Amino acid sequence: MKKILLRFLSCVLGAALFIAPLLPAAAEPADGPDGGAGAESAEQADVYPAPETAPATNEIPAEEIEISFPDGLTTHVLTDANRGTGLPFVEGDEIYIKSATPFSHMYFVWDTPPGAYEISLSGDVVLDGGKNGFLHEYYAVESPTTQATLRLHTGEYKMCDIYLFSEGDVPDWVQIWQPPLEKADLLALPTHADDEHLFFGGTLPYYAGEKGLAVQVVYMTNHFGEPYRPHELLNGLWTVGVRAYPVMGPFPDLYASLASLSSAEECFGRENVLAFQVEMLRRFQPQVVVAHDLNGEYGHGAHILNAETLLEALPLAADETAYPESAATYGTWDVPKTYLHLYGENQLTMDWNQPLSAFGGRTALDMAKEGFNCHTSQLEYFSVEDYGDYDCRLFGLARSTVGEDVAKNDFFENIDLAALHAPEAADETSPVTAPAAPVNAASKNNNSNTVSTPASTPEQSGVSPWVFVVVGAFVTVFALVWIILLLRPKKRRPVPGGAARPTSAAVQSRRPTAQLPNSANTHQRAPSGRRVYRRPK
Repeated sequence: MKKILLRFLSCVLGAALFIAPLLPAAAEPADGPDGGAGAESAEQADVYPAPETAPATNEIPAEEIEISFPDGLTTHVLTDANRGTGLPFVEGDEIYIKSATPFSHMYFVWDTPPGAYEISLSGDVVLDGGKNGFLHEYYAVESPTTQATLRLHTGEYKMCDIYLFSEGDVPDWVQIWQPPLEKADLLALPTHADDEHLFFGGTLPYYAGEKGLAVQVVYMTNHFGEPYRPHELLNGLWTVGVRAYPVMGPFPDLYASLASLSSAEECFGRENVLAFQVEMLRRFQPQVVVAHDLNGEYGHGAHILNAETLLEALPLAADETAYPESAATYGTWDVPKTYLHLYGENQLTMDWNQPLSAFGGRTALDMAKEGFNCHTSQLEYFSVEDYGDYDCRLFGLARSTVGEDVAKNDFFENIDLAALHAPEAADETSPVTAPAAPVNAASKNNNSNTVSTPASTPEQSGVSPWVFVVVGAFVTVFALVWIILLLRPKKRRPVPGGAARPTSAAVQSRRPTAQLPNSANTHQRAPSGRRVYRRPK
């Protein structure tokens, strides 16, 4: 009977395995609150990317795009996705764009901030370009078209790349920048591109990407003399969740400023830098400022000048008689809290190792490293460190109008962010909130052109979840029946001749056994909780 029952259960289990895949798949969940279909978990998204299963993007291939000029010449330089190549243009030039596939999105990459220009589309539609001077500019086209003309109005231009996309959402690496903020919750003041990741660590991914605060970045210097570095700068900021376009300062990055404070002052002029600092504090009116080590991190003269002039600028920004021109434009401002990297007083150590939901469970430190990795020209020389002499977690409260820190775990301690962001204050402060979905902004250039996608799930692989439900149920029943049969007491058959079958104890008593001393038969408790027997030595 037992054999018949076991065969029957085996047949049922085999039938379940055969029929279950034919059951209808579970309905797909509705769009989640973060906009993604099904609102997949943060751990799934972007933590285990699966590029081999990435869906095709709606980017129109370069082979289908023709870039030409009034003289009839054409070029492939503007469709090679290479930040190292580009073409110069001047006022009055025209660029003709033609696509074999209708496009609904345009993405332009410039080497230098563009002046004003217009984009003429089919149907007499004209868009104003270059209004903000962004190096990476995105434009949506209301009605898909196959042609566009750029007419350059003022100044000189240098363009790197043109990308076109058909209908649908653009990939994550397309940077849709918002203008610099009117008022900032946090103002970061790095000297060079990459300093914001190296020395401020997880500040930007945590406060901009995770907390969604209004974060503005202002660089003291610019890198227009090295055309690839401004692209690295923007790619890095986009990766860590910053969406307000940065300010790239008026001072060109000069190698001579490295040696000492005096060399930096000779390059830039201390008074010029001080006036710039006061203007930026007044313009963005931040609650918190994060800036450099007074010793220049590793002794860099420009870093020292940046930090020293900031401390001088803080009281001056609140004085209407100091630098009256910027006071007339922006008013005055007294910054509530200012932190300097590695500052020796009122120190706090930020925890950049907590998982962030906005980045799929990666930490602020992870994202700082990922942001720095966008600076491919600098990877040979530096790295983000949360230890040692340049510990990116260590800051000191250099100045405060709201008291000293007690908890020492948040730059915004003693600042009422809820009041700042209350509805009645919305007209005065409009924070730029990064998307709640995991951010992955791998730059599309000659160094990186990949877009990470979530790992495959049962729904994505086409296997119905009912498979696992049905199979699990049958396996459970099968196991229970098997256990019951095994535990069922056996009927003892009479031994021929009427003698009783010998008991197991009797059989055991006839087996030869090794006679061990009593000391060897005593048991002891092993560290794991199991009993062990020790033989005498």
